[in-house]
Amino acid sequence: MDWLEMHNLEFGECTVLGSLEGNILMVDCGSMNVKIRESDMEVTDYVENNIVPRYFDAKERSFLLTHFHRDHMSGLRYLLKRDHGFFHRVFVPAASVNREGRALLIEFALYVFAFLGRQSEYSQMSVSALRIFERLHYALGIGNVYSLSRGSQFDFEGVAYDVLWPAAGGYPFSPLLTEIVEELDVCLSSPFLGRGAPEFLALKNEFCGEYLRLCQLTSPQNRGYLGDMEESLSRCKRLLDKIEAMAPSLQLIPAAQNIIEILSRPAVREEYANAQNTASIVFQNHRTREASLDDIIMTGDATPETFDQIAEELYDAYYIFKAPHHGTASSWSHLFKDILKSHILISNGDYHAAGGVCMEWAEDEGIKHCANNAACAWFQEKGSCCNRTAYCWEVCEKGAMTLRCPKVAGGARDSGCGIYVISFQSDRGCFCDGDETPSKTRKL
Repeated sequence: MDWLEMHNLEFGECTVLGSLEGNILMVDCGSMNVKIRESDMEVTDYVENNIVPRYFDAKERSFLLTHFHRDHMSGLRYLLKRDHGFFHRVFVPAASVNREGRALLIEFALYVFAFLGRQSEYSQMSVSALRIFERLHYALGIGNVYSLSRGSQFDFEGVAYDVLWPAAGGYPFSPLLTEIVEELDVCLSSPFLGRGAPEFLALKNEFCGEYLRLCQLTSPQNRGYLGDMEESLSRCKRLLDKIEAMAPSLQLIPAAQNIIEILSRPAVREEYANAQNTASIVFQNHRTREASLDDIIMTGDATPETFDQIAEELYDAYYIFKAPHHGTASSWSHLFKDILKSHILISNGDYHAAGGVCMEWAEDEGIKHCANNAACAWFQEKGSCCNRTAYCWEVCEKGAMTLRCPKVAGGARDSGCGIYVISFQSDRGCFCDGDETPSKTRKL
């Protein structure tokens, strides 16, 4: 990686790792917002008019989806719809199973898929998880799709990256999610519900088994033959189509109202969303020697529970550290205080139902690169960027040390660190309260 660009999509994420050879790895692309506040531009227009032309000439375009929330994948859906061949390879999270071999997130998604409508964000998230392989196969071929789990490794521009999370087996689903899925199963356990209930449960189990097989076939470490991938994908599609065809009749059985009531509980929706966050892909570069400028960790929306699971694999210092879940207080881990960070990426923005950037990140000694300052507690209290209390000791081309990076100090086009925040009208260095220059499409 020679440079990194973080796009301002309000409460959303799109981070692009790039090389001088003209290749990119885009990590997530999406937003909870319809419009971007600072430009009054719709997010889809931003993707069309800025992201697409900015990277269209890249020789190789890869995409990594950390999890299935809208603020991380709505842009991916648009990019694939606009141009099926835009990405040459796509990485997605593999399904995880607990000690009993149950893929609880997939099982829960199937209940939502069968018993709730398709229009809510809640339902769309489940459909995205269930049909991700099908949609990617249509766009770029299943042979170019890779499912990642703990222990997976992939390469980008000569650097190997280790996937730290999610664990494929023995996954520690929360007791609450386990109880919810068990409660849903109990609703369909009565022998007096007719043929629909046992048929759905059988299809649910069969789909989960085939989905897990497809994840294994598409994993980098246990990659199967293309024909086996296509056959497994075909089975997944047929099973899911059967469940979809059953949905209208399932919604008429006596237990349906109980299931819909359970799925509609605010606490259940919150738990499902949190479970998706906890299962985010977390990856970092594979160190072969000592610490270097290649040291980076990308964290999706990982939760403190995630970091407790991978604590022993974290480095004591990173050149680039992406703050999980948009830098909100709910994602802050006690482990972060003991990790040195040269640069911190924070993608947050103005969204009515989301949390702002917590003060712990603003007070960290690392240099922050923020998508915007609309949801920053520090900026609201102090009226200025938190980086104005710190120094950025980056090496310039001639080897001299600067008090602040060239972009901040003199309005230069390039920064010493190679990290940029990009919006439609401007791009900037590490000050969120100024230091803007007209945006340009990077030459790839």
